[in-house]
Amino acid sequence: MKKHTTINQSLSADVSTCVNIAVDLAKKVFQVAGEDALGQVIFEDRVKSREAFQAFLQNLPTSVTVLVETGPGAQAWARLLQAQGNYVRILPAQLVANHRSGPKNDRNDALAILRAGRDCTICAVPVKSAAALAMQALHRARQGYVRRRTAVGNQIRGLLLEHGVAMAQGEMAISHLVPRILEDASQPLPDLLRELIAELQGEWHQQGERIKVLTGRLETAAKENETAKRLMTVRGVGPITATALLAKETAPERFANARQFAAYFGLVPSQNSSGEKVRLGKMSKHGDAYLRSLTIQGAHAVLKQIQPDSEQPDDQRLLRWMSRLGRKEAAVRLANRNLRILWVLLQNDQTYRRQPGNSLEAAMSH
Repeated sequence: MKKHTTINQSLSADVSTCVNIAVDLAKKVFQVAGEDALGQVIFEDRVKSREAFQAFLQNLPTSVTVLVETGPGAQAWARLLQAQGNYVRILPAQLVANHRSGPKNDRNDALAILRAGRDCTICAVPVKSAAALAMQALHRARQGYVRRRTAVGNQIRGLLLEHGVAMAQGEMAISHLVPRILEDASQPLPDLLRELIAELQGEWHQQGERIKVLTGRLETAAKENETAKRLMTVRGVGPITATALLAKETAPERFANARQFAAYFGLVPSQNSSGEKVRLGKMSKHGDAYLRSLTIQGAHAVLKQIQPDSEQPDDQRLLRWMSRLGRKEAAVRLANRNLRILWVLLQNDQTYRRQPGNSLEAAMSH
């Protein structure tokens, strides 16, 4: 293959005849590969600066489709390409990896992106707006605080357990029992450990305050967004779940039905089938783990509030699920059902109302 010394020479020689261009993104070095309508690789280049890469993209013909994989910077470059008229597809990195041949390097990664672009079973990740990315940033920061706070709480319990002090899980134990233990002189704790536990508890409280601040921002954003308010009419969907779903910008119209939308988040059984034998396993856990976790947590909250003697048809259905399947599996089933309802609400201006006599409700109860 002919080597190209400059970006302009490569453009005039090969890029204009490419149908698809794949880019392996990085901070400063970008590996580019292009193919023609027959799927033959006719162009390869390595761009060694962000300025040169931006100039390369600006000189691309609008007829060229650009393929990138998910990762830092993918959304920003995709918006730039869309603004100049190019069609861009962001492919999931874990699915692109299945198309890699040979050792992992920039060149093989770019070629793998080209092959993944020809795979019709791979759905592209939506190109998000700047506002959606800002909302997503709030969720990621909040999730990080939650993880660190949980880790600090576990560390406190583990350090105390090494000295024979056992504590239950939960916020109440950390916020109320730890101060009592530290003040109790009868506890066999060295002074050095008491100081350390006090510092860790202070950090735990600080993380909690940060979580409250970000939670308040998300709640405010949900109240100001009409779509989020409609989504929250579904039982088990609060401001955190509603704003997280809106930030994802899943484009529900690209799913043929509500079942596929729920399967997109991994709330369906995994399969290991062959021939006439259909084997269903545990939850597939594909897709967005964060949103899947939020919907399941919301479902658990609903199940905890149900009264055993409730006469509401929805509550009776959930009670049957819990008695037959157990609480955890019933929560997963309710989360799947809620996602199906959300798929409908995202495509119209309606709010969810429970209608016991509705035929659809009766069908979904089985």
